[in-house]
Amino acid sequence: MRRCGGIGVGILLLIFYGCSTTHPYLFLNENCRCEVYTYQDSKRLFAVKFEAEYRVEERIRTRVRIEFENRSRDTLSLEQAYVIGTSRNIRYQNNGRAVPLPFVRIPPRESYLMIFEGADTEEAEDPWLKIAGERTTIEIRGLMVGKEEIPTVRVELAPINPKLSS
Repeated sequence: MRRCGGIGVGILLLIFYGCSTTHPYLFLNENCRCEVYTYQDSKRLFAVKFEAEYRVEERIRTRVRIEFENRSRDTLSLEQAYVIGTSRNIRYQNNGRAVPLPFVRIPPRESYLMIFEGADTEEAEDPWLKIAGERTTIEIRGLMVGKEEIPTVRVELAPINPKLSS
């Protein structure tokens, strides 16, 4: 299950990045081309909301916002969970590697927000070339609602390239 929606994040981005120009990623799940993507599990009553943006300086810098919403009567546990982010063109430090999530338990009817930031480990003469054809996959594995393990939550995203629309 999913819910798509786009939001304007211009003011937020100015707060996070100062004067740098940021650009959103589009989530490409379930025929959705959305700046905000929400994975919903109606059986276990939880949701994971994703937003992502990037900026280009001497290298690509990316920020991904993930919010876990527990809508169930059981605890949503991240204690055994981990995330794997895989980029086609950008060499992040943990590209393709499992990164454990915080040892957090989210009580019923509460949420938990995480922000991941990363930068390309390589400088490029023209970092914009890495945006062309870029695809990133984010997988979250090991989530638990009560005593039930959740299937992998997987999203695919691609950056909006403003140089193609100008």
